[in-house]
Amino acid sequence: MNLRYFAYKFWYLVWFVFIPFVVSWVVIDILDRLEVVDEFEPWYVLAFFAVLVVVVYSLRARLPFWRDTYQDSPFNRNYRAKAAAHLLKRVEKILDKKGYKVSERGRTELNTTIGSLKKALDSEDHDRISNLAQKLENKCNRHMPFARKSAAREYFESIGVAVLVAVFLRLFAVEAFKIPSESMVPTLMVGDHIFVSKYLYGISLPFTNKRLVRFSDPNHGEVVVFVKPSLQEQTGSPAAARLPDFLDDYEMIGKDFIKRIVALPGDSVEMRQDVLFINEKEIPRCRVGTRTYRSLNHYRNKWEDHEGDLWVEKHGEYLYTIVEETDGRQDDFGPIQVPDDQVFVLGDNRDNSNDSRYWGSVPFDNIKGRAGMIWWSNRRPHGFQWDRFGDFIMHAPELTDEQQTALGKCAMKGLTGK
Repeated sequence: MNLRYFAYKFWYLVWFVFIPFVVSWVVIDILDRLEVVDEFEPWYVLAFFAVLVVVVYSLRARLPFWRDTYQDSPFNRNYRAKAAAHLLKRVEKILDKKGYKVSERGRTELNTTIGSLKKALDSEDHDRISNLAQKLENKCNRHMPFARKSAAREYFESIGVAVLVAVFLRLFAVEAFKIPSESMVPTLMVGDHIFVSKYLYGISLPFTNKRLVRFSDPNHGEVVVFVKPSLQEQTGSPAAARLPDFLDDYEMIGKDFIKRIVALPGDSVEMRQDVLFINEKEIPRCRVGTRTYRSLNHYRNKWEDHEGDLWVEKHGEYLYTIVEETDGRQDDFGPIQVPDDQVFVLGDNRDNSNDSRYWGSVPFDNIKGRAGMIWWSNRRPHGFQWDRFGDFIMHAPELTDEQQTALGKCAMKGLTGK
């Protein structure tokens, strides 16, 4: 490795990564502001980036700086040696498995060339390495045509492996979700894209709500993604026992929801004047100010600023924020008891959330996983929100100095946590 090598690597990244990515970002941002695309989505940026990379790569012969044209440079010599060693290993593997398909003369020529190439690699004779590697490749094409891979096949195999890995990770490890509504404000905003850890609670059978292996149980205060349950899933009634349509006809059954767990199996849940009580104990909370967030006015089809009271609440091991309507109606709920193997969930935007208060508790098997990190966020209605990028959802909320002071005055309520 030398400065020459790093210079060429730098220009390689400039031409094939940095420039296509910046251009893709700017173009999609402009299209978003012109309302040509519906949102500034990461998938649009990645798709346009892939197209640009293909275009730039097709023009690679005309691009300056990024290739080391001096064939005898240390980098190029080492590169050819590694390629020759890889070819050698591949040919030996094919001969071991399918050598019976090669004629006796062919095996003799191939083994002779393999032996010479091994000696050249051991002696680091780079001129002989290049010549013998080319010779071995020619003999392979002559005597082992069945082992030749087309460029299309190599691309297909590489893409296929990448797709299989991505599908496996999505099914069992990590899945990406997008926040479509304001029900979890201020923890999650419309336009946030998050990663959800699917393996923390166990492994589910793909495309079903059946848990194969159970690792741990959810806890108070955790934010989870789940499939909205039907009445049959909540009550355990068999499918054959058809429930009346007016009881089972809940909105968006089977869709993905995200809420915060406030009660576990056996817990008693009650709300008195908007204050949450679990097992007759008030959940500590403290008003620390107000919070303004962007909300879509569906009647005007326009994004508007919306203000609510900001509260810090502590439940279990977690400290988090919620909002309530300023001068809004104070509601009561319950008490009810959470059934076995189910959890009770609420949105952090307490007065604007479709949650367990309206359609009941969530069976454990319906939980897909726990919310992890924000990896992309749109500043609605336009733009990328840098200050939310990389935020961990289960960490304690970031508060202003004024809000920290207000929270400090409530310290006697035990409002500390992680």
